[in-house]
Formats: sequence, structure tokens, C-alpha cells
Amino acid sequence: MGNDLVGKAKRVRVYTNEDDRVGRSPAAHAVLEYLRRESAQGATLLRASSGFGAGGELHSAGLVDVAPHLPVIVEWIDRPEVVERLLPRVKELVPHGLITVDDTEIVLHAPHPVRDLPATMTAADVMSRDVVSATSDTPIREVVEALLGKPYRAVPVVDDGVPVGIVTGSDLVRKGGLGVRLDLVAILERPELQAFLERLSRSNLVASDVMTRPPVTVEAGTPLPDVAARMARLRLKRLPVVSDHGKLVGIVARVDLLRAAARGFAAAAPHERALGLARDTPLGRVMRRDFPLVRPETPLAEVFQAVVATRLNRALVVDAEHRVVGLVTDAELLERITPALRPGALRSLMSRLPFAHRGPEEEAVERHARARTAADLMSSDVAIAREDAPVAEAIGLMLAGNQKVLAVTDASGRLVGMVDRSDLLHGLIPG
Repeated sequence: MGNDLVGKAKRVRVYTNEDDRVGRSPAAHAVLEYLRRESAQGATLLRASSGFGAGGELHSAGLVDVAPHLPVIVEWIDRPEVVERLLPRVKELVPHGLITVDDTEIVLHAPHPVRDLPATMTAADVMSRDVVSATSDTPIREVVEALLGKPYRAVPVVDDGVPVGIVTGSDLVRKGGLGVRLDLVAILERPELQAFLERLSRSNLVASDVMTRPPVTVEAGTPLPDVAARMARLRLKRLPVVSDHGKLVGIVARVDLLRAAARGFAAAAPHERALGLARDTPLGRVMRRDFPLVRPETPLAEVFQAVVATRLNRALVVDAEHRVVGLVTDAELLERITPALRPGALRSLMSRLPFAHRGPEEEAVERHARARTAADLMSSDVAIAREDAPVAEAIGLMLAGNQKVLAVTDASGRLVGMVDRSDLLHGLIPG
């Protein structure tokens, strides 16, 4: 996941005494609180049983009570750039003591996930009830037509109302001969779309030929944290919802869970937020750092490689200062490789005449069809949030703009990570 810290890191140790204070707080606790507020990956307070400092006086814990001058150690491990940023303030918070920094290597980092989905809500509370389903003998063409233009990308297959399988976009590509993802099929011009559907008709394939079986389902009364856990661990985007008798009653998608969490954020009491509960966990803790990245001048062939390299099917575009300037998706790439979208000489001439008015979409398609670099393909419509923003804010941004990914930047606006709906869902499931 994006919050994986495995690799080179820095270890900071702060040695001080229990009675050293910053204002009314013990110095060690002041350091811990500062690191927590600044979204450090984690720190531990260790209390010694005995020890001495530069003064040479030995302090030990007795059997009955604890000596007030015992040494305490705050140990903090984080990325080198984070240590460099936060260490000056940590030094200011230590009136007396010793601070050391050394190189270390993290071989395992498995943080506790954020707990934010309301356990009082169930699958029935958020599922879509208007579900298009198919039977085992439904032709593949009808399955595809049912999905075109819809926000969902799967059709449950039922037998007497009981789910026996599910046809997903991936099933249609891998086993149904679709060739490209459904959202790319939807943007084809009508003649091309008709030819595409006719080809599916000639295949004589039906839903049972391509469906995934048995389907993973959840009962309507399943609490949302359990729904999210199953969805995230099995890497599924949606689950059919069944009644106590096993009949299909709805479907729950990843975005439904995010919307439920967003409602939970909005309803949170001010004092809950002030306590820094899980709902305020910084975005930096759930973001991924292994995301595809290109520059505006990156040639088309390299853009293709970047976009298809991961399941995200998109790549962020950054300038020389590592600031986000755009996003390239596989939809733009499809327009680039579709000859029918490239304007001929007559269309090019007509577009220059004063009475010919083209809309933004037509201009964008023409630009994509002629593209040679990432700058020619990219869209500037990119959702961006800072790494210290709460997860709640990230969910709100993605839902408001129907965005599938969110660029994450540091305080200076430089790109440091990316999250998609799956990353946010992993952040919301309970451990």
C-alpha cells in the first residue's frame, strides 16, 4: 500500500528526564504531541528503570515508588525528509538532555488502519436497490448494453433470484472478447459502437460463459466495517447484497462506502475532531507512493507505458518543480489510437473558418488524436489535497468531482503521493 515505509529511514532518540517540562507538560510528552500533530509515522516513549546523565548522578526506581528523575527516551522512526523537517522543533522542545540521529532500515511496516466506517450502518443502508441483473443465458451483447452509460461496471447473474455469478468489466475483457474496458467502449462513435455490438452478437457467448462464480455476496444486515473489510481484502469494487433467504436485493460499491464515511465525517461532533480521532487521520498515512508519473514533454510511447503499468489506468503529469499540472487516463490514449477520430484535411480547413464553432470536447478529442506528448493528452482537471489534510476532506473532494484519484502534495505544493478509492477504503476498514 501507499503508506508502506519499508526501506531506508532515520531513527531519532530523545533522552530527557521525567521532570523536564515544556510549560505544564513533561518534555517527552510535548515531543510526542508535536510529532502526532505533524503526522509523523509514530514514536514510542520508553521509561528507564535506572540511569545517569552528564551530571553523574545515578537515578533508580525503588520497589515501592518511582524516582521522579528517571530517564525517559522518545524513539521516533520516519522518512529522512520528515526527520529533517521536524527535528529543529523537536530540539526546541527539549530543555535538557540528548538527541541522537542514525540511519536505520525498515523491513516491515504494517500500521493499524483508520477506523471510520459507522458500525451502526449496514449494507442495506447504503446499497443500490435498482440493480440490473442477468440470467445465465443472457447474451453478452445485452449484458454490455445494460452497462453502457451506467455508473456501475458489473451485472449479477441470478437463478430464481439467487446470485449464481457476477459479470464484471474484467470478465468481459478477459473471457468475453471485449478487448477494452467498458468506459472506453462508451465513448466510441455510434457507427463504431454498433459494429462493436454486432461483433459481440456473433460470438454467441452468454453470461454463464464469462461470469465469475460463485459470487462473493454480503447479507443486507452486514455492518459496513465488515462489508469494507471483505471488499478490501478480496480487492473487489462491489458486492451483491442478499436477503436472509439468499435472494438478490441490491449491490454495494466502494463509492457507497466512501459516501457513508463522508456522511459520518459531516456528523462528527466538534469535540471528537478536537481529540484527533481516526476520522481526522492525515491523508499522508493512507496515500500510495508507487504511482505512475510523467512530465509534460514525455513522449507518447512512454506515456502509454506509464498509464498501463498499474491498475490505476492513469498517470499524473508534473513539471520540473514536481508540481501537478495534469492527468492522463486511458480514455485519452484510446482517442489517440482511434483513426476515425483524427480530422481529415477538409475538417481541419473547416475548423479554421469563422462560422465554424467547435465545442471544448471536440477540440480536446482532436488534440488527443494528434498527441505526441503527455502535454497534448493531459487534462488539467486534477483533484489535489495536502498530505496533512484529513481523510474526510479527501473523500469529499473525490465525491464532489466524481474523481477516481487524488494527488497528494506537501506544504510547498510538490507531489508526494496519490490515493484512489481503494486506498481510502483500506484506510477506513477496522483491523
